Amino acid sequence: MQSLVIRTGQVNLQIVDEHGEEKGVFSFNPEDVACAKRFVEIQRELVEKQKEFEAQSSKCKDDESKINLLNDIVEYFTATIDSCWGEGTSKLLFGNTKTLSMFSDFFEGIAPYYAEASKKRKEKYLKK
Repeated sequence: MQSLVIRTGQVNLQIVDEHGEEKGVFSFNPEDVACAKRFVEIQRELVEKQKEFEAQSSKCKDDESKINLLNDIVEYFTATIDSCWGEGTSKLLFGNTKTLSMFSDFFEGIAPYYAEASKKRKEKYLKK
């Protein structure tokens, strides 16, 4: 029987913490247009949420209020990541850590894959 190979564009990245300990494998498809679109939207949302945190944190009267605000933003993004890349993705990526910087690490780490996929799409489909 003959076979047909489907190139999905799937990328698998080993997730490693700052101590070099392997945490698992994150799989995603930067060639998936719907996911690429959502990736761009999430990046924009991250910038807005960081601004929101800075604005709201200056209004917080105590450290507990600031921590609660930060927790709300982190919870929002972990849910957003899970909705885009699958349930449990944020747990795989971040474990139980809750910082805004972890989102920057994540997005900066996968952005080149989306940029390359976008470049290839443009070259392939927008040739003159």
